[in-house]
Amino acid sequence: MAAIIPIPFQEKVTTRTRTGTSGEVVTVEELRPHPFLAGPENHVICSAIYDILRDTPNPFLMYFFAAPGFGKTHLAEGAILFWLMRHPDKTGKCLPAHQFAREWANAQRVKKPQDFFAEYHALDFFILEDIQDLATHPSTQKQLVQTLDLLTKRGTRILLTGNQPHTAIPFEPQLTSRLHQGVAIRIQLPAIETRSAILRLPEHSGRIPISDLAVGEFVELADREELSVGEMLQRFHKMEWLRKTNRETEILPENVSEVFAENSEPREVTIPQIAKLAAKFYRVKLSDLRSKSRKTTLVTVRSIIYYMARRLTAATLDEIGLYFNGRDHSTILHGCTQAELLIQNDEEVRRCVQYLHSELRMGEPGANKKN
Repeated sequence: MAAIIPIPFQEKVTTRTRTGTSGEVVTVEELRPHPFLAGPENHVICSAIYDILRDTPNPFLMYFFAAPGFGKTHLAEGAILFWLMRHPDKTGKCLPAHQFAREWANAQRVKKPQDFFAEYHALDFFILEDIQDLATHPSTQKQLVQTLDLLTKRGTRILLTGNQPHTAIPFEPQLTSRLHQGVAIRIQLPAIETRSAILRLPEHSGRIPISDLAVGEFVELADREELSVGEMLQRFHKMEWLRKTNRETEILPENVSEVFAENSEPREVTIPQIAKLAAKFYRVKLSDLRSKSRKTTLVTVRSIIYYMARRLTAATLDEIGLYFNGRDHSTILHGCTQAELLIQNDEEVRRCVQYLHSELRMGEPGANKKN
């Protein structure tokens, strides 16, 4: 059996803590291991990443594509951080395509396109994610073509990502032509062995009590349903959430079967649904929950909503924060941590979580209720 190759990426994690009696907030940024595990099915991707990191001359333009949840952002953010640490004297940038479009539009609006050109055309490594978002922006596509041409001429490494083959996206002919000049690689679903290795990473299951038998059952079912890595991890954390709310000591094979049975038909849970039900349980106003108030009850309810939104929806930290009027990543993550502690130690919080679980019909196969 071919080996699973760990690409030794790291991620930046920002934490905020209050110190001393003054309650001063101290922000600390640290690097934590965040490897990408490439099984035999993704050895081509692994080889391409190492070509980038080792500055292999060609090809200068690569395009990774796959559906959401396959690890495109993991690869992009890991690659730029690794590359910049390896080349501290060089410049690199990684951003989503919609942000590139917004920056170009702003440069035109304030009539300072030269500032835009100065930043992008001097890059040594350029990563643009989700380029399918530019399909309806022909003027931005034209600017991207110019940027790609100039960067290619100066020998800049370029990595683009998208959710499908670029030939399936209705781009302008010029951009399609440039993409044809690069190398397109599909990110494949992980095999069973790779799925198991991913779940065994400390960042995913380091503090989760689960038997080897249960892990084996879980990855087999995840493979059978062809879940992406993102979907698999969401299902896995839901299983751990249920263990905590039911106050069980360990995840067993029968718990795995139950979780997959519950998800046998598609259901969609949204942040507004969770927030509305949590407000109802605690008898608070939804508008107060979304306000800046720091009343203890509101802080507790928000933490529960953050926690459940992270586990029961596909929402990003940005999307959760946006619903709560722009709260930042560290606030959301801190709230999730607080909710976990409260679930273990506070009976009312436990009842709230069970109530939300029941109302969202997460425990009834075939339910598709929307509130």
